[in-house]
Amino acid sequence: MSRLHDLERRIDEKLRGLLRPSSPDQKRELLEVHRAVLDDVAAHVDTLPRGKQAFGYTQLDVQILLPDPALRRSYELVFIEADALSRDIRQRLEDQRIELPAQLSVQVELVPELPPDVAARGFDVHYGSAPIQQPSQELPAVRFTIISGSAQQPELLLKRRRINLGRLAEVVDAEQRLTRQNDVAFRDDAPAPNQSVSRAHAHIEFDSENAAFRLYDDRSAHGTTIVRDGTVIPVPPGPSKGVALRDGDEIVLGQARLRFESSCR
Repeated sequence: MSRLHDLERRIDEKLRGLLRPSSPDQKRELLEVHRAVLDDVAAHVDTLPRGKQAFGYTQLDVQILLPDPALRRSYELVFIEADALSRDIRQRLEDQRIELPAQLSVQVELVPELPPDVAARGFDVHYGSAPIQQPSQELPAVRFTIISGSAQQPELLLKRRRINLGRLAEVVDAEQRLTRQNDVAFRDDAPAPNQSVSRAHAHIEFDSENAAFRLYDDRSAHGTTIVRDGTVIPVPPGPSKGVALRDGDEIVLGQARLRFESSCR
C-alpha cells in the first residue's frame, strides 16, 4: 500500500502546478480514476500452482473519460506522457511479485464519452493477448555521430528497439529515484547548445512492421526536428506516430545536432 501512496503523492506533485488550489475535487477525481485503473488491472491477475501469480495479457487498450477539455494537459500528464500509466501498472504488479509477460503493451486514449455501462467509473480497459510478432529481420545497428553539442560519447553504435535521447545518462526525480536512462546522453555540465537539450528529450523506436526507426519528441522544452536534404521536418511533441528516420538524417534536439545512420531504408 505504501507504494500506491508513493504513486499518488508523485501524481499530486505533478498536478500541483496545473490545477488551481480551488480545484481539490478535480484532483481527487483524477487520482480516484488512476487508482481504479490499477485496481482493475490487478483484479485480472491469474493464480498459478504453488501460489504463484501471473498477468497473462500482453495488450491493454485503456480509454479514459476526459470530463472537461480544459483538463486534457492534467490527464495527459497522469496517464500518457512518458508512458506514465504503463510504468505505474508495471510498478504495481511488480511490487506484488506478479509475473509479467515478456512484452506488455499499454495504449491509452482520452475520450469525450464512454459506453453507458462503464461511464460512471470513468474508464474502460480492453484486455487482449495479441500474438507476439517476431521481427522479419534482424534488428539493424544504428550509428550516431554528434555534430553540435557535447555528449558522453561523440560517436556510438547501438542495436536496440528503443533508444532514448537526452541530457544526462541517468535522470532522477526530486527524491533521487531513477526515472529514465538515456542511450545518447548529452553532458549536463557543458554550455550551449547542451542546455537546450531536455533531460527526457526524445526517443527512437524500431517499427518492425515497416522495418524503420521512428523518432518521437517526449514533450521537450525546445522541440525536436529532422534535417533531411535541406528540408526541416518538425517532430510533433507528446503522443504521436512520430516521424520515420532515413539514413543520413540529422536529428536536432533544441540546438544540438547528431547524425543518424542505419541500414534501414
